[in-house]
Amino acid sequence: MPKRRIWTALAALLVLAVLLAGCGGGGSRQQSSAPSPSSSSSTSSSQAATREITVVLSDFKFEPAEITVKRGERVRLTLQNTGTVAHDWTVRDLNLASPRVQPGQTATYEFTVDRVGTFTSVCVEAGHEALGMTGRLIVEN
Repeated sequence: MPKRRIWTALAALLVLAVLLAGCGGGGSRQQSSAPSPSSSSSTSSSQAATREITVVLSDFKFEPAEITVKRGERVRLTLQNTGTVAHDWTVRDLNLASPRVQPGQTATYEFTVDRVGTFTSVCVEAGHEALGMTGRLIVEN
């Protein structure tokens, strides 16, 4: 009988460890050190052409879900997290990844896209994409 309790306790600990590991999947992205994809440093012209866009991150959606920008346009994305968990804004096909934004916090992320097309934006925090936290970045000529 005591052996059965030990095995039951070990099995419960194993299940708990697996669940905790699954919940912590986004931990390595906490501080995104990836540089912005734009490498142009023309301050006077880029300041005048910077487009300001605000996206509200909530549980589990982007508002607005669709953003349209021009190719080569400098974008300053302000991310406001009104949700109860951390979120981010990532476009994998363009190697864009905002910093992780904690609940109640705001972060800015600047980028320039030099490819025309329609790209999927997602929150890469564990399970958020599967819960529907996706959007679109449309880049026009």
